[in-house]
Amino acid sequence: MNISRFKLVVILLLVFVLGAGAFTYVKYKKFSEYLIGQMNLQTGKKLGRQIKFKSISFSPLKGVVIDEPCVSRAPDFSKGNFFCARRAVIRPDIAQLMHNRLYFSNVELTDPVIKVREAGGKWDFDDLLAFLPVTSKGLHITWNARKVTLTGAKIEVDIGSSGRSIAIENADIALLHYSALAGNFELQLDGDVKTILDVGETTVWFPPVGSIPGKGSRQLLTTKVSFKTDLNFEYAGLTAAFGGVKFSDASFGASTLKNASLDWELFNISKPAPEKNYKAKLQAEGLFIPAQSGGVKGSVNSAMELLSSVIGKTTPRVEDIEMAGLTLAFSLNDSVLRVDRLELNTNFLELKDEYELNGPAKTVNIDFKAKIGNNALELTAKGPMDRPDILPAMSVTLNRKMTEAIRGMNAALLKIFPIITEGKTNV
Repeated sequence: MNISRFKLVVILLLVFVLGAGAFTYVKYKKFSEYLIGQMNLQTGKKLGRQIKFKSISFSPLKGVVIDEPCVSRAPDFSKGNFFCARRAVIRPDIAQLMHNRLYFSNVELTDPVIKVREAGGKWDFDDLLAFLPVTSKGLHITWNARKVTLTGAKIEVDIGSSGRSIAIENADIALLHYSALAGNFELQLDGDVKTILDVGETTVWFPPVGSIPGKGSRQLLTTKVSFKTDLNFEYAGLTAAFGGVKFSDASFGASTLKNASLDWELFNISKPAPEKNYKAKLQAEGLFIPAQSGGVKGSVNSAMELLSSVIGKTTPRVEDIEMAGLTLAFSLNDSVLRVDRLELNTNFLELKDEYELNGPAKTVNIDFKAKIGNNALELTAKGPMDRPDILPAMSVTLNRKMTEAIRGMNAALLKIFPIITEGKTNV
């Protein structure tokens, strides 16, 4: 009797597994047939573009596999390719599919090439966005893919209005989505970035000396990038972000940078300024700027002349610029912006600086230390943002120049971090 019951249980389990498998297969098959039906000539006409692919097949394990999919620019391939890939794999979520809801557990693109163009403020994919469902909800609410990966990607972005082009090559990109309601996203990118920058008027900062315009030029920027960030959303929008980005083997014209990194923790992003809580840390090493690189050398020498005037001793002119290391750590909390640590070590200057802007009190507090060769300088500036007391005492002319430099830095920082929400700064 026990054996018969055991056999019955086994038979029932087999029937259940086979039935569930058949049901899943049918669901997958229907989805595959639906996708194939959508990727036909009629869909291309509806999009105003041509669509082609080598083959499309269904796999119970992978989902829908599309070999060599390609989407043209509008209206056809004579205008070029908008998107192509060696392979695309689309796998719907089985549990969601059982309830007739379309949610993707995995979307994989192998060797994709995406070319995006902008002209006159209009992007060449605006027509495709028009086919998205009309909804008042944000994309973080309507997003329906748990994992999207691009392997060996090449992305080209041409911005006609600014004349700038950006290329991301050999890129591995992953976007992960956690939680059903808004939830958390994780974005990763590793690849090579190239762009040509119109330097224009260069701004060089030597706190608290200020900014000095340099000569403009167009330079090629190349670097390896490794980026990762977590984005936390509530229903209303983005609330927090934390992560980091690393740059290595960077070159900008004739200038080079060995390594640089930026890490951040940003909380209460959508809250009013007094409630924002930010922390960030920038580190860099191995910067070399040759003397012939244009306006940078002149800007640095102008800044050094001001420091020399404060010290009261002449300093040698700077030719090649070499930076062994840079560390910058800042925080923003309760509308108080603090540069907790600034250390700069170059072949012409060693610098340490602490800097605080207090929004509610409308005050600035600077503790500045510099060493130029055998000459040292210690300087403090405390008090109202626009007219702090600067020590040690100096001539009226130097005091005015230092005050103007501090005002310039304050204005630049307040433009980025508007920590003063009402009233005016002390004048």
